[in-house]
Amino acid sequence: MQVPTTVDHAAIKTGQLLSIALLLAAFILGRWELVALLAAIFLITAVLHPLGPFVLVYRLLLKPLGIVKPDLRADHLQPHLFGQAVGAASAAIAASALYAGYGYAGWGLVWILIALTAISYKGWCIGCFLYYQLNRLGLRGFFSREPADKKAVLGARPRK
Repeated sequence: MQVPTTVDHAAIKTGQLLSIALLLAAFILGRWELVALLAAIFLITAVLHPLGPFVLVYRLLLKPLGIVKPDLRADHLQPHLFGQAVGAASAAIAASALYAGYGYAGWGLVWILIALTAISYKGWCIGCFLYYQLNRLGLRGFFSREPADKKAVLGARPRK
């Protein structure tokens, strides 16, 4: 088992709140482009985590100003990056549906994303859950990390 590193869950929660805000703005304004923007933000964060736009907002603005305090926990970053990739794919599908004129499907996916992101904000992440399930199925490589807390529910935020 790999020793967990320290992950700042305040940065993750900041991204979740900003994601919900952007999706709500997209719905209210009826703009598929904002959903596509979120897909790009998720993808950048999954691939280049330190350069993720919401990570930068947290690290360069909210944290230095003391608006959001760090929440460091023993955890692995990989499940959260996988969750960002799942979010990128989901938001891209929603944006594509909206662009193609499938409003009910696209906005339905947007509301599913809002709901899952809100659930993740409260402490259970479907992307992390899927990551750990793939690990349990024996997939290695990117899926090599096991939960730091063996007693925790898969996908649940690690305790302090």
